[in-house]
Amino acid sequence: MRGIELRIDDDRSDPARSARLTTAAARRAEILFGPYGSGSGRAVAEAMAGRPEVVWNHGAAAVPRTGARMVDVLGPARSYWRGLPAALGLVAPGASVAVVRAPGGFGAKVAAGAVAALAAAGRPPVLVFDLEPERADAAVEAALRAGAGWIAGGGRAEDDLALARAAAGRCAVALVVCGVALAGEELGAAVAGSLGPAQWDGSPPVPPFALPAGADYPAAQALAAALVAERALALAGSAAPDALWDAASALRLTTHIGPFAVDDEGRQVGHAPCIARWEDTAAGPVRGVIWRPSGAEA
Repeated sequence: MRGIELRIDDDRSDPARSARLTTAAARRAEILFGPYGSGSGRAVAEAMAGRPEVVWNHGAAAVPRTGARMVDVLGPARSYWRGLPAALGLVAPGASVAVVRAPGGFGAKVAAGAVAALAAAGRPPVLVFDLEPERADAAVEAALRAGAGWIAGGGRAEDDLALARAAAGRCAVALVVCGVALAGEELGAAVAGSLGPAQWDGSPPVPPFALPAGADYPAAQALAAALVAERALALAGSAAPDALWDAASALRLTTHIGPFAVDDEGRQVGHAPCIARWEDTAAGPVRGVIWRPSGAEA
């Protein structure tokens, strides 16, 4: 058995720094994991364009295809609301929806996916609008004027939380932040009834290695990426970039976060987030999954 060296570089959530660190690491690493966050992920995709090394993407949901060999393990931002029509059918049949485009590329992809899912289900949104940071109240007013009972979409946690607070008692929300524990911590009882996409919610199958107590989806996604990379390495028989890339493209498996399958450009097509709903209980707000994807969808 040969020794394994693990190196972790802190990109400080700075896309330019992330790109520099990743390209430097690519020259020496056999297995290379990308950064957390779509801004940093896009910078890495641009910096690695045309290079042979494979980057395992566990934390950037909105990454353009640049020719970089980036393998998406998590569900892409456009898939976050794939199950929104089904979820609304369970909790609010016939409800009208306004879709909000949060600032940035991630928010735009999330909104586009929500619009597409609603349209495909025959219930297009009554309004699609851009969120202006620090004007959450105005956004809610616009949605209400359009006749919406729900606001769906999401982006940065701080923007989503402001929108959820402005909507409290006025209309329901389906926002990205409502898929994670932070929403319950910040909104308290006001989070009840909201929907959120969750890449991982702790349900079976359990990870093969125990995650730290209190670990949320970023840790689960990172572990899933490591497991997929391990399988690809075994299938390839070496860490040579071409062999590793071909193995990743051929893999079809399921990890604790769900199915894994990518197209010939590394886009994740097997996994989409489940959708959770918050309920207020005597012990405080609790998330429960009400919709799960049925399997791989191109």
